[in-house]
Amino acid sequence: MVWPFRHKADDTPTARKSASYFFSVGLGKAGLTGAGYDKLSAEGYAQCVVAFACINRVAASVASVDLQLYRRGKGGKLAKVEGHELLKLMENPNPAQSGREFMRTLSSYYQLSGNGYVFGNGMDPSRGKSKPPAELQLLSPGKVKVEAGTGLFPKQYEYRPNQNAVTVFPVDQITGRSAVLHLKSFNPLNPWYGMSPLEAAALGVDIHNGGQQWNKRLIENGARPSGALVVNGSDGKPASLSDDQFLRLKQMMDEQFSGAGNAGRPMLLEGGLDWKEMSLNPKDMEFLEGKHSAARDIALAFGVPPQLLGIPGDNTYANYEEAKLAFWTETVLAQLGWTLDAFNRWLTPLYGEDLFLWYDEEMIPALEPLRKQKAERINAASYMTINEKRRAMGLDDVDSGDVIFVSSTSIPLELAGQVDLPEPGSPADKPDAGEPDEDEAE
Repeated sequence: MVWPFRHKADDTPTARKSASYFFSVGLGKAGLTGAGYDKLSAEGYAQCVVAFACINRVAASVASVDLQLYRRGKGGKLAKVEGHELLKLMENPNPAQSGREFMRTLSSYYQLSGNGYVFGNGMDPSRGKSKPPAELQLLSPGKVKVEAGTGLFPKQYEYRPNQNAVTVFPVDQITGRSAVLHLKSFNPLNPWYGMSPLEAAALGVDIHNGGQQWNKRLIENGARPSGALVVNGSDGKPASLSDDQFLRLKQMMDEQFSGAGNAGRPMLLEGGLDWKEMSLNPKDMEFLEGKHSAARDIALAFGVPPQLLGIPGDNTYANYEEAKLAFWTETVLAQLGWTLDAFNRWLTPLYGEDLFLWYDEEMIPALEPLRKQKAERINAASYMTINEKRRAMGLDDVDSGDVIFVSSTSIPLELAGQVDLPEPGSPADKPDAGEPDEDEAE
């Protein structure tokens, strides 16, 4: 049997273009900046639909939560503050973005690179207590370089929007304050940069993207496994083609029978040529399960249950609603909490030491199942007064609410099983004691 599609082996190794390449060269140690950030963004976000869906789902959920401002009173009790300058800044951080767009972009940067940089325009930490910023701007993580310091804090942040411009933001080595707020995830390889979830999921991104390319090539080749042309001689034995015959046959196959536009086109073979299809066995088809497994690994790195993305496979949660609730409590609110904690250290004290920026769980529709469970649990507590139950649910007291209601059929445990018997000699001890005799009635 002769294979007509002969080609000379290429001795030059092809350049490796994969997300795992970035981890292998040590971007976790150096930080995702410059070309490394651009390549990881292009191949890990723009070309991988699973990572794209995970990042956007988390970012959109984080941005959908309305921020609230509280003031700490006596005993640490929080009172909601309405119409404050800090709330106005968070709602309109800069002329180009709304508050939701700002939080969505910040969350996307944080997930994509493990770092998020917020610049407070108007802050000057060198003058002691700085005044509040006029606006908040986001810096692209790929254009920010952190210069290591000699202590706990970096020396400065360098922002390079292009090759000809650079802006330096110094860091106070005593207080650690700067005009730039740096949000970063945990990175065991480098204390100055966070680690991107895409670095941990790099191998899964490679496998998933490779599976997509395999499917694309299969469609381009007629959506069926490849085959071979067998050249038979006059005596029925395999024969060979001349170089001119080989080149003409190869050109005909490339032009007339390859590609999605030629799928299903009948092939006209000359004498001595026979087409032999090569099918794939189940072992070769395991790439599909490998692709789904890689997709689940990517979703795991971003904290998104696979059920929410429609990825087939093992279901960790019983149903979609349970998976959605876990997604919000374990991923969305956790990330939002870390972000607001950073703002409460960097930005909120500029407006008052007793202020606290947070969110109201009662205003998040996705947490309704938890509120329902809490209400049922509190309502079933027979040892609580009406006002205690209302306070537990965040409601105000009502008049005459400091009472406890119990069931009228309930009795003490020590009286269970006892029966009250009438005393001897009592009227109830005599037959028909309650009704007079007929003779006595007369």
